[in-house]
Amino acid sequence: MAAVKHLRPTLIAALVALLLVVTGGAFYLYDKQRQSDIAQARASLDRGIALFQEKKYREALTLLQGIPDGKISDWRLPYYVATSQVMLKDYSTAAPILEKALALNPRETRILFELGVVYFKLGKLSLSKAYFGSVVEIDPDNKDAKGLMDIMAELERKQTGDTQIDPPKDDTTAVDDQ
Repeated sequence: MAAVKHLRPTLIAALVALLLVVTGGAFYLYDKQRQSDIAQARASLDRGIALFQEKKYREALTLLQGIPDGKISDWRLPYYVATSQVMLKDYSTAAPILEKALALNPRETRILFELGVVYFKLGKLSLSKAYFGSVVEIDPDNKDAKGLMDIMAELERKQTGDTQIDPPKDDTTAVDDQ
C-alpha cells in the first residue's frame, strides 16, 4: 500500500510533464502553421501588387481577395483591392475598402488621393475635395491634388449656381436689358 502512495505523486508528475510536452508541441505546430499562413499571405500580396502594376487588374483583384481576412494587417492589401476595383470602374465597392486602408495608415497620400478620385466618380464633390485637401496638407507640393481641388471647387460652384460671371471687356459688348 505504501508503494502505491509513493507512486501516485510520481505518476501525477509524469502525467503533468506529458501534458506540458503535448501542449507545447501543439502550440509549436500551431505557431509554425500560423507563420506559414502569414508568409503565404505576404507572398500573395506581393504577387497581387505585381499583377496590378502589370495592369492585370482583374487577376490582381482575384488574388488579393483570396487572402484570408486577418492573416496580415497591411494597408496595401485593402488599398490594392480597392484600387483594382477603381480601375475596373467599381467605385461604390472601392470606397469602403479604401476607408479600411485609411484606418490602417491615415497619412498615406495614395489612399487619400484614391478616395478623392472615388468620391469624385460617385458625385460627392465636397468629400472628394476634402480628401484632395488632406493630400495637400500632408504633401504641399502635390500638384495633382492641388489641381483637382481647384477643379472640385469650380464644379461645386457650378452645382450650387454660384458661378462667377466675367465682366464685359469693354462698354461696347455690354447688353442692356432695358
